[in-house]
Amino acid sequence: MAEREFRVLVHEEDDSYWAEVEGLPGCFASGSDLDELREAVVEAITLYLSGDESEEPRPRPTGSGRVGEMKVHVSA
Repeated sequence: MAEREFRVLVHEEDDSYWAEVEGLPGCFASGSDLDELREAVVEAITLYLSGDESEEPRPRPTGSGRVGEMKVHVSA
């Protein structure tokens, strides 16, 4: 199975993190620390790519405290 790389914009808000996946509109994740965030991002991307729409869409967080970015690899 091939892997794809995604650029993820990381934001900090209220002592936790949230991320948006560049190139996948509406694909967001959150976590209490960066390790938890990375796991949540991989799960969010996997669900997004599988077309699983069983979950209700989550509203985009409102904070703008971007702290950086990460790259994640997801089996496609």
